[in-house]
Amino acid sequence: MKLQDYCGVELPEPPRYFENNVADLFESAGTLVAGQSLTPDPHPWLGQGRHDVLNLEERLTHAGFDSKKYRSVCVVMVDGLGEHLLNRYGSYAPYLKKTSSLGPLHSAYPSTTAASLTSFGTALPPGYHGVAGYEVYNPGTESVMNQLSGWDKRVDPKEWQPYPTVFERFENHCDVATVSLNKYEKSGLSLSGLRGGRFIHAQSTTARITMASSILSARKPSLVYMYWGEIDQAGHRYGVQSQEWIEQLEELNLAMRRLAERVPPHVLILLTADHGMVDIAVENRIDYSEDAELLENVAHTAGEPRMVQLLLKDSSAPAKMETMRRWAERWGSKAWILDSEELFEQGYFGPHLNKQARDRIGDVLISCREPIALYDMRHFKPHALNMVGQHGSLTCEETAVPLRVLNAR
Repeated sequence: MKLQDYCGVELPEPPRYFENNVADLFESAGTLVAGQSLTPDPHPWLGQGRHDVLNLEERLTHAGFDSKKYRSVCVVMVDGLGEHLLNRYGSYAPYLKKTSSLGPLHSAYPSTTAASLTSFGTALPPGYHGVAGYEVYNPGTESVMNQLSGWDKRVDPKEWQPYPTVFERFENHCDVATVSLNKYEKSGLSLSGLRGGRFIHAQSTTARITMASSILSARKPSLVYMYWGEIDQAGHRYGVQSQEWIEQLEELNLAMRRLAERVPPHVLILLTADHGMVDIAVENRIDYSEDAELLENVAHTAGEPRMVQLLLKDSSAPAKMETMRRWAERWGSKAWILDSEELFEQGYFGPHLNKQARDRIGDVLISCREPIALYDMRHFKPHALNMVGQHGSLTCEETAVPLRVLNAR
């Protein structure tokens, strides 16, 4: 039976971590290069360790590829390019449209960059690595911390997310490299969940293709992560139905064709994303920060506008239910009103939840299912309300991400 929210509305199924999730991809790609899993400490709920939990070899074989011939793998992470968007606007990306699909995969929950990229980099769900949203509560400082664009300098990223990354586990076995903009090399998010290997600065899209193809053409086996952020930026600023977004999709299409043409046959190129995106009309970007009734018993708000996290002053069952009732009266027709304990039990944050992650995640979650975004403008600058494309919730438009093979059969 599917989980229901406070109002009795059914939720989509939980993300399939360790089976069909973006968290599984880089570990499985590394296993394909190494010929084995290099996971040092198998986790008790996984028995013998992670290995190729995505069954990447089997998926490739089923799609008509010779999985045994690949000595190097490049994973292109296209921020914001959900499966539904690629299908809807595929006519503007004819090369990508004709590539072979091994997916779709599911994003992490919340369906946001901080959570999904950290899951991708660590092969762990947010309930374990603890980077569970754009903003989360930091028990150490008793304040809300922005994990993407406002990292608290008092917080050591390696302590905030202490588990070994895929980059670190494989860097002594093959050439592990990140190809991305230089501003991301020392960011808190990169140092917490994407650290390890070598970082190759490549500002322009052309430079990224040049650097990645150079690494992949070398004789030494390599595992390359290439980050592509332009589509996400265009979506946030202009929306996914805009000409600006379409132009970025066209640019990606041409760049991926150039990359596939430049690498030798022993290189596998995979394209995926961290989340999808939906457009929010200006009248549906709503500031609730002055609504005293909604904020009664709320000590902190975190998360993102499409997946608000409420940390309560009184989290006892009666007080929590009363808080949920107030939010349900206001937003229950357009959002799932959720008790986080029920989400934990049903595996939305993964099959295992540790105390570190639990202490950061809100007691009540407001996960939008209609095209609305709920802002606590005490946290944001006024221009935040100009954001058109958004994500973070449980809708399939936000959670389904592609997994495409760019190589010819």
